[in-house]
Amino acid sequence: MWDWFDDFVKSLFQPFEDRTILEWADGILKLPQSERYPVFLSEEAAWLREPLIAISDPNIRRVDIRMPAGAAKSLIGEIHIAYVIENDPGFYYYVWQTDDDAKDAMEDRVVPMLEGNDSLFKLLPTDRSKKRIQKISFFSMPLYAVGANPSAAQSKRVKYLTMEEPHLYQSGMMKAMEARCVGVKNPKIITLSTGSVAGDESDKAFNEGSCKEWEAACPYCHEYQKLTDQRDRLKSDRDENTIDKEGNFIWHKLLETVRYNCEHCGRDWPNDQVFRRQQSITGRYAQTNSNAKHDHESFHIEATGVHWIPLAKILEEKLKASYAAKAGAIEPLREYIQKIRAMAWDESPPDSESGDVNRMKGEYLKKMPIIQGKKPGEMEDEIARFLTIDNQAGKASIGEGAHRWYVIRAWSPTECRLIEEGRISTWEEMEEIRIAMGVEPARTLVDCAYDTISVQKICVRYGWMGLWGDTTGKDSFPHHEQIMTPEGPKRITRKLPFSPVSFGHVGIGTNQRQQSARYFFWCKQPIANLYHRIRSGMASYKMTIAADTSDDYKKQTAVEYKRQMVDSKGNKYWAWFRPPSKPDHLLDCDQMGLVAALMDSRIRPLLYSFIDEVTEVKAD
Repeated sequence: MWDWFDDFVKSLFQPFEDRTILEWADGILKLPQSERYPVFLSEEAAWLREPLIAISDPNIRRVDIRMPAGAAKSLIGEIHIAYVIENDPGFYYYVWQTDDDAKDAMEDRVVPMLEGNDSLFKLLPTDRSKKRIQKISFFSMPLYAVGANPSAAQSKRVKYLTMEEPHLYQSGMMKAMEARCVGVKNPKIITLSTGSVAGDESDKAFNEGSCKEWEAACPYCHEYQKLTDQRDRLKSDRDENTIDKEGNFIWHKLLETVRYNCEHCGRDWPNDQVFRRQQSITGRYAQTNSNAKHDHESFHIEATGVHWIPLAKILEEKLKASYAAKAGAIEPLREYIQKIRAMAWDESPPDSESGDVNRMKGEYLKKMPIIQGKKPGEMEDEIARFLTIDNQAGKASIGEGAHRWYVIRAWSPTECRLIEEGRISTWEEMEEIRIAMGVEPARTLVDCAYDTISVQKICVRYGWMGLWGDTTGKDSFPHHEQIMTPEGPKRITRKLPFSPVSFGHVGIGTNQRQQSARYFFWCKQPIANLYHRIRSGMASYKMTIAADTSDDYKKQTAVEYKRQMVDSKGNKYWAWFRPPSKPDHLLDCDQMGLVAALMDSRIRPLLYSFIDEVTEVKAD
């Protein structure tokens, strides 16, 4: 019954501490949870020093930290918890993505640290009811370890808030947690993260801070520089010793040649860990945001600055991620950017304009002059040409009215040429372009998902057809037909990535007479698969663009990439993804053009043979 009194007496005899957290912990705080060092030694991870000093500063209210996986960033939060308990008690929230993550962090790291240091162990409550896994009720303060969920973000006011990997929280949850500090005297907010997603709450918070970048000095010219794998700083030998005859890397030989190169004097640095450790001791942070508030610090370091992460491993991860991205699997590149470089991931792949687009470039111009009576841009063996149109409402907030994006491609037995693309305002302009470019009305297809009735009326007026992207996740539609076989006529079903024709009835003319607009649904994922296969040169059929193709086309058709998704049953799968913030109108037009080509029985066999795989339904 006197347990509460023992806790009270313990709290009375806590010594006043005016040292920084770094001075208090360095060489003293035991870390039984650490796999690397049994006692915290700041010279072993010099990049933690300045963040810990900033957290100690009473004038700094927020510290945002971005570090790669394995750089000991979580140790910052653990040291801060220990310091607060012993020296400056206050209501503490330690937040992880889920309750299970928070529980694991307490069981595996925080509690062993508290029990492994005598001064902290003495402050632990002796009453078991006050010492639960996710809540420890010290006499002078409570420590909560919680998941980032609505229930944890309500009711309690906290002085200290440490958030682990906040970029993984549900949208709005980071702000909800921060609201727990509103109205509290001298609060402290800390975020500890690998990378983030460009523009999310975590990214915005980091960029509003001082944005300090970790730098190290060259051992030869002594110039300080940011340690990064970019700008050819991380080098390796690419020759007959490291690349085989098929063009594949001989990994064990390639990785032996990895080294860091000075951006000032151009000399290669030693690659051993002893040198990199000594170099880090003299490292420093350089502020890059001069407009930051005086009470908001943010720090960033890449894996190249962490001496125990081998440079060879970093380069290997980079190369494998880059090659995976070129094949359409973007997830490894995302992991690399966020967990190795500790950067914000942009939802479109970097340098996308210089990849597939340059590979597609042909030696011709759009709308080349008519020669010997040919249509603009016509090829010698042209089979057909299609005009595809994406209809847009425009953004009234920026004074933008309704408009249309369009692509015209000509198809031959071996090549599909882009011969015109752009943006226009009116349907009348579009019809004029169609006529000038020699596209038949029936081979003009327009997206009718938006403003459907109006678009169907336009289709009736000009003799065009409509396309509608299917949103149900279908891979194909059944097409029933009758064929002749040696045994007689049979009814079969072909599985194709577009539907049989549908009809939309619209009123046209003064008597509102009902007329039919023809339209088709199409399957987005298989069309995207085929489109990127052809575009990236993985098929024998070629897709090319003109030398004067617009920047809009190059940007908009490069925004799509593959991302791992999870269905309602928890099953993982890969699907093509388009960032909502990136315009993709000309990509839609290009892929609708592929749908139109597949509808043509002359072109379809040229693109891939398995599209015509048939399943017998019944014999007549």
